[in-house]
Amino acid sequence: MEELLVSLTGTPFPKWMKWFALVVGILLVGDGMRSFAFHKILVGAVLAYVSGFDKRIVLSPEGIVRQTRTWITSHSTTIPWEEVQYVNFAYRGSKMMCFFEKGVTGIKVLFNRSDEAEVKRILGRYIPDVETGTLGEEAGEGG
Repeated sequence: MEELLVSLTGTPFPKWMKWFALVVGILLVGDGMRSFAFHKILVGAVLAYVSGFDKRIVLSPEGIVRQTRTWITSHSTTIPWEEVQYVNFAYRGSKMMCFFEKGVTGIKVLFNRSDEAEVKRILGRYIPDVETGTLGEEAGEGG
């Protein structure tokens, strides 16, 4: 799948934190099994599981793609560009939130404010007829 722009929404943990959680989780599971302590096994298993969790939201030629990966499964959901009915932009400081509305529901995607031109270029290419709006402070204001 081609990725046009990766959002900040699913920014993963730093690699060192993932490895640390995995090592601590394995040590807790081992110690819990040695001492028959269920709470250590449970906490260790959760830490090990969380260390393998990764969530990303990307804009692609197919639409808005939400990817979730764990040690066990991988899941991907796509909202095709044809289903997007309205796009709202909200700004705060150096961040920009885009609300891609699809009927009654939708998806919120966080970007850097510096990505605004690229997001609007992608929207202009794939959904030029979809109306856009702005919430909160305007794009030109500082924050």
